[in-house]
Amino acid sequence: MNETAEEMNHINFLEGLNSKSQGAANRLLQLSLFFLVCACLTVFSMPQETSQAAQEQPSEPAPQDEGFRIGVSVDQVFLSVSARSTGGGFVNDLQPEDILIFEDGILQKIENFYSQQVPVKVVLLIDASGSTTGAQSQIQNAALEFVKRLGEEDQVAIITFNHEIRQILDWTNDLDKVEMAMKRIYARGNTVLNDAIYVTFDDLLQSVDGKTAVIILTDGGDTGSTVSFGQAVDKAARSESIVYIVSKLEEAWASAIAFRSNSANMARFGGITPRELTDEYMLEMRRNLKRLADMTGGRVLDTSSFNSIEDVYAQVAEELKNQYYISYISTNKRKDGKWRQIELRSRRLGTVLRTRQGYYAN
Repeated sequence: MNETAEEMNHINFLEGLNSKSQGAANRLLQLSLFFLVCACLTVFSMPQETSQAAQEQPSEPAPQDEGFRIGVSVDQVFLSVSARSTGGGFVNDLQPEDILIFEDGILQKIENFYSQQVPVKVVLLIDASGSTTGAQSQIQNAALEFVKRLGEEDQVAIITFNHEIRQILDWTNDLDKVEMAMKRIYARGNTVLNDAIYVTFDDLLQSVDGKTAVIILTDGGDTGSTVSFGQAVDKAARSESIVYIVSKLEEAWASAIAFRSNSANMARFGGITPRELTDEYMLEMRRNLKRLADMTGGRVLDTSSFNSIEDVYAQVAEELKNQYYISYISTNKRKDGKWRQIELRSRRLGTVLRTRQGYYAN
């Protein structure tokens, strides 16, 4: 055991004491040696204790690739963002610094930024009223082709609506189950579009986390809902889902014009055009559908502008795969239930960004 210079000096000093009592000097020397030994033992034992404590510390688990992971905070606002060039193609190489987020005009800091495809849950909300009878074969094929284009971690659920609302398939990515569910659709009855939208967001999507989307196939008409379209849009705006409208409105409008031009048809209604067949009603439905899509960051896709319904669904699937998923924590901490306006700006020239218009601060 090696003593320090200071401790040896202390011993030498004790040994050299000029005491009248040699016994007292000896006792002092013994006490000094005792404390010296204790000090040395403490010094030599410290590395051992430290080593033992280090051994008891739990080791960090090795990082594993678990697919999509994103930081979560109850205060985070999540946005699915589509980025297109002015020429129409997708812009896939944006960085966080290329996107500016404003909430009520105040710049926000991006918390999470994910530029690759993230898992998405998609609700296929399908009009099964009598007016879609002739298109059911196309609708079924379109749904199947859409599911084929989804990723392995993506899932779909199917809800149909006519005079009633039915969920015919819960979350799955099993193509066989989707095909079986679609074959069970029987088109008949009137249309409760508003109720269907409301129930989808109030029930099926209420407890679903992560990226979600709703694809509504409809001609825009509603002939029996208990809630207004405004109530349905409000419920959709309180979610984080994107809503795409696969619209057959223009086809329905053309049919309405043809019906009105037939005098025999009008005679059945005493010469008075039913409201659902007027141009005013069709214009109102067009505005409603666009409002729903714009509020949630989606789009209205007119089926008459595509070769088939399959092509419409294919375009939606392609857009979902080419979106950015980002989030921010609002600088406004008040939970006052008020509407917060969201605006995106791109620092990249020639790039147009689209996301939902805002959210309610609940």
